[in-house]
Amino acid sequence: MRRALGIVGALAAALTVGGTGLASAAEEPVPIGPDCYKTLCLGQSEQDALATGLVVDETPGEPPQGCNVLDFRPEEGQGHPANGVFVHPTRGVVEIQGTDRMRTPEGAGFGQTLDQVRAIYPDLYNVPPMDFTYGADVPGRPGVRYIFAFKDDGYLADFGLEDVAGMDAC
Repeated sequence: MRRALGIVGALAAALTVGGTGLASAAEEPVPIGPDCYKTLCLGQSEQDALATGLVVDETPGEPPQGCNVLDFRPEEGQGHPANGVFVHPTRGVVEIQGTDRMRTPEGAGFGQTLDQVRAIYPDLYNVPPMDFTYGADVPGRPGVRYIFAFKDDGYLADFGLEDVAGMDAC
């Protein structure tokens, strides 16, 4: 539920600010996927995720229910509020949300249009219940997909890499 609220909140913030997305970082984007962002990988325990030094736990203690959300350190780029790295208590890292310093290995990232992302991922499909959220399965990785959320003006406002079953468990 927090993920859904995070994407909706991120979309609302992006719609309020306007524009085509977050500002680009000066350096080349770092790939997120097909399994990892740098040394942070799907399936890692929360302890191992924190040990990468890429994320911090801004709300220590047990989450009230479902998954805990870790925050990227500022030097990893800016994402949207309430998004970060989702960690399931038994499945480990189940989603890594993107920042303005990340792109998928194929080149999708903040500020692109739905048509641009669809050109990269021709098999892009809608992910209910929200009509602005789309997925693209990661080739050779059953149950893993990229997730994309678009603003009303058609620009990418949020994206990430997720273990579908793990996120459903959150």
